[in-house]
Amino acid sequence: MNFDTYFKITSYALIASAFSAMALTGELYAIPILLYTVALVISFYADWRGLTRFRLREWMWRLLTALYIPFMIVDATIFTNRIMALVHLSLFASAAKLFQNKTDRDWVFLYLIAFFQMLLAAGLTFNAIFVASLVAFLFFFISTLAAFEIQRTRRLVAHGSEEIITRSTKIFGKKSNAKKATMASDSPTAKVRRVRYLLGASFAQALIIAALTLPFFFMIPRFGSGNLASKLGENETLTGFSENVELGKFAEIKQSTRVIMRVRLNHAPSHYIRWRGVVLEYYNGKSWQLTKLANRLASTTQFQKSNNEDPEVDENIERTYFWQPSPFDQPLKDEVLAQRITLEPLNSGTLFATHAVKTVDAPLRDVRQDSLTGAVSTPRLKGRIQYSILSNISAPTEDELRDDNGNDYQPVIKDLYLQKPEAAKGEIAFDPRIREQALRVTAGAKTIYDKARAIEKYLKSEFRYSLDLKIGGSDPLAEFLFKVKEGHCEYFATAMVMLLRSIGIPARIVNGFQMGEYNSLNGQYTVRESDAHSWVEVYFLHSKSHLEALKNDPALPKNIELAAKGVWVEFDPTPSAGLNDYSQGGLRASLRQYLDALEVFWLDYVVTLDRDEQASLMVEIQHRLLDFKNRVLAYFKSAKAWLKQKYYALINPRNWTSVDFIKLGSALLALLLAAFALYMTLAYRKRRKLKPTGYNPWWYRTFLLPWLRRFKRRQHDHRASAVLFYEQMLAIAARAGLRKLPEQTPMEFAAASGYLQIQEITTAYHRVRFGGAILDETESRRVSGLLADLKRRIGHSAKP
Repeated sequence: MNFDTYFKITSYALIASAFSAMALTGELYAIPILLYTVALVISFYADWRGLTRFRLREWMWRLLTALYIPFMIVDATIFTNRIMALVHLSLFASAAKLFQNKTDRDWVFLYLIAFFQMLLAAGLTFNAIFVASLVAFLFFFISTLAAFEIQRTRRLVAHGSEEIITRSTKIFGKKSNAKKATMASDSPTAKVRRVRYLLGASFAQALIIAALTLPFFFMIPRFGSGNLASKLGENETLTGFSENVELGKFAEIKQSTRVIMRVRLNHAPSHYIRWRGVVLEYYNGKSWQLTKLANRLASTTQFQKSNNEDPEVDENIERTYFWQPSPFDQPLKDEVLAQRITLEPLNSGTLFATHAVKTVDAPLRDVRQDSLTGAVSTPRLKGRIQYSILSNISAPTEDELRDDNGNDYQPVIKDLYLQKPEAAKGEIAFDPRIREQALRVTAGAKTIYDKARAIEKYLKSEFRYSLDLKIGGSDPLAEFLFKVKEGHCEYFATAMVMLLRSIGIPARIVNGFQMGEYNSLNGQYTVRESDAHSWVEVYFLHSKSHLEALKNDPALPKNIELAAKGVWVEFDPTPSAGLNDYSQGGLRASLRQYLDALEVFWLDYVVTLDRDEQASLMVEIQHRLLDFKNRVLAYFKSAKAWLKQKYYALINPRNWTSVDFIKLGSALLALLLAAFALYMTLAYRKRRKLKPTGYNPWWYRTFLLPWLRRFKRRQHDHRASAVLFYEQMLAIAARAGLRKLPEQTPMEFAAASGYLQIQEITTAYHRVRFGGAILDETESRRVSGLLADLKRRIGHSAKP
C-alpha cells in the first residue's frame, strides 16, 4: 500500500465513521442511508481507480446545494423537523461533494461536514453504540489530518526536489546520491513501514488524548440531561398506553427491540412480576377506554427534598408521593419491593411499576394515582427520567381466593368491571356465544378462582399466538374466539375479560410490559418494546378468615367498610409463544448483555452524570487511592522490617563455620552473575536491531570472540566474518535511506554514499571476502570503531 492509497482509505473511513454514527441513531430513514451508502461506495471506487469522467464541477455542486435549500424548508416543516432537515442537508452536500475531482479545499470541506455530522449524532442519541463510532471517528480524524498534511507538503516540495535531481543528473551524467536515496525510500518495504508508522502514531495519539481528557470530562459539571435526543423522543408515541386503545394496535410495538426502561430491584421478588402501565375497564366492541368518572384520583401526600432554598426554582427537586390504600383493595401482609426505574423519552405520561404502588420518589411536580386501578401517571414527561417506586407485591394464597363467594360486590365494581358492549349505545352488540362458551369452559369449576383458571387454561391451550393479524371483521373479539383462533396478547386478554364478565366475574385489562431480561453484569432488568404485554386482573373478595383477622387492626381506617374490600389478582391467558424467554444463554445473549451494560455505563457516567454523582465518584476514587496507598505502605513496612531483621542477624556476633562462608560466597557470586547477566541483556537490547557481528561490546570481544575465532578457523570459512560486519554497515546506512541497489558493486555503493567510513569498511570487506585476509585484533577494533562512528554520524545527519 502506497501513501496515496493510505490517504484515500483513511479519508473515506473518516467520512464513513461519521455517517455510521448518524445512521446508528435510528433517526434516519432507510432511503437516505441507502442513497448515501451507494454514493460513498461509487465515489471511493472512482477515486481508487483514478476515474475523472462524469465528475461534478464546482459550480454544479454549488447549484445543486442552492436548489436543495427550498426542499430543506419543506422537509423541516412537513416531513420531519428542523434538526433532521439539517441532517439531510449535510448528507446531500457531502454526497455531491464526493463526486467532484477533489482538491485540498474539497477534502477540508468533507472533513468539516463529517465533524458536523458527529456533533448532530451526539445530540440525537443516548446509545452506547455511539461510543464505538466516536472512537473510530477520533482515530481516523487524527490519522487523516496527519496524512492530509503530509500529502499537501509532499506536493509543495516535489517540484523543487525534481529540479535538484535533474540538475545533478545533467552535471554528473549518472544518477545522483539524492536520486538513489529517493528511489530507495520509495521501495515497497519503505512504503509499508511508513503506513505502519502512521497507523501506530495515530493510535498512540488517540490513547494519549483519551488519557489526558477523560479525567477532565468526568469532572466537568453537567448543565442538564436533556438534549436533542430527548426532544425527538418526545415525539414518539408509545402505542397502547393512553386512555383509549384500539384493539390490535398494541401489537405494533412488539416488533421493535428499542429499550423502554431499565429497572433495578432491591431484592429478588418471590414471584414473577410485570410492569403495569395503564389499566382499562370500558370495552365498546373495538377498543378499550378509561371510564370518565369524577374523583378518580387518589388523595396524595407529598414531601419535597431540594438542595435549593426555593424548591420551585430547583429543576432537580426530588418529591416523594404516597397514597392511602384504595377503599376497594384488601390490605395484605406487606412484601415491599423497591424499584429504581430509568424510563426512556416517550410521548406518554405513564409511570411504569409493579402492582400496588405505595410511594413514588421522582423529580416531578405532579404525580397522580388512579384510586380505582392504582395506575400511576404524570401529566407530561420530558426526556429521560429516573424515579423510585415502593410496591406491595404480596398476594393471597389459592385457598384464600377459593373462599370468595362473589355475592357482595360494591356497585362501582359491578358497573365498571361487569360492563359489556351494548347495541343500544351504538356499540357492537355483545355476542351471546361468548357467554355460552364461558359456561361450557367453566362447567366443572365450583369457585370463582377455579373458573378464572379454567378460562385461562382454555385460551392458552386452544388458541395460537401470532403477531400476523388476520382479524378484520366488524366484531374482532367474536372473530378471534370462533373463527381465527389466533392473535397476540391483547386479544387473549380481551377474550378472558369478556368471558369472565359474561358469567358475572369482575375483570379488567392491563397494558404494560413483561419483566424483561436480567443483566447480571449491572444487576438490572432491561425492558424493550418487544416485551410489551397485555394481561388480566380479576377481582376477588376477602376470605372470611382474613376478615376476622382485620377487624381489630388499628391501622385500618374505621370509615372503610371491611366487607367491601377485595384484591385484584393477575392472570395471563397468553400462550408461552407470546412470552419472551431470556433464560437461554449463549454467545449472542452474553454479547447483548455486555452491550447493554456498556450502554448503562454510558448513560450513568456520561449522559446523566450530575453534580451529586460526580461528587460521589470523586469520593470513591479518593477512597480507592487511599486504600492503594495504605496497601503499598504496608508492603513497604513489611519489606523494611524483613530487611532489618536479616541485617541484624548478619551483623550480630556469631561463630562462622565453613558452611556459612560457602553460603555467603555463593550469594555474592550469584549477585555478580546476575549483575553481569543484566548488563549483557541491556547491551543486547541496545543492539538488537542490528545484524549479528563479531564487533560488539568489550565483554564479547574479551571472553567470547577468541574462542569463536578458534572454533571458526577449525570448522568455518573465515570470510564469513567479513559478511557479518559488512551487513551491519548496510543496516546502519539503511537508516539514513542509503540502500545498496542490486546492480551496484560494493565499491560503487561506497563511492556513491559519500561516507569515508563506508569506503574504509568496504576496503576491509574486499580484503577479507575476496583476498583471504584475516583481521587481527587491531584491525577488528578499527572496524568496530568505524561502525560506531558511522552510526553516530548518520544519527546526527552530519557527513564527514
